[in-house]
Amino acid sequence: RRPRTGAGAHELGKRVEEIERRIEALEERRRELGEALGNPALYADGERARAAALERRQTEEQIAWLLHEWERLAEELDAPGAAR
Repeated sequence: RRPRTGAGAHELGKRVEEIERRIEALEERRRELGEALGNPALYADGERARAAALERRQTEEQIAWLLHEWERLAEELDAPGAAR
């Protein structure tokens, strides 16, 4: 597959930046959830505790997927011949 050039490379760069922003927001949410899960008071409400644990797992899965996508796009963007 040929690397994108010109406008294609610009669009790839914008997509990489968008993914970076999403990862940063998700990492912040993961941190918040970790703090909540570390608070014993949360476990007084089993449903809230389960919901927080589920959201944290889903957040981690989203981060992993976005990191994979970021790596793929960054490699394509940095491929020889790609215009910046």
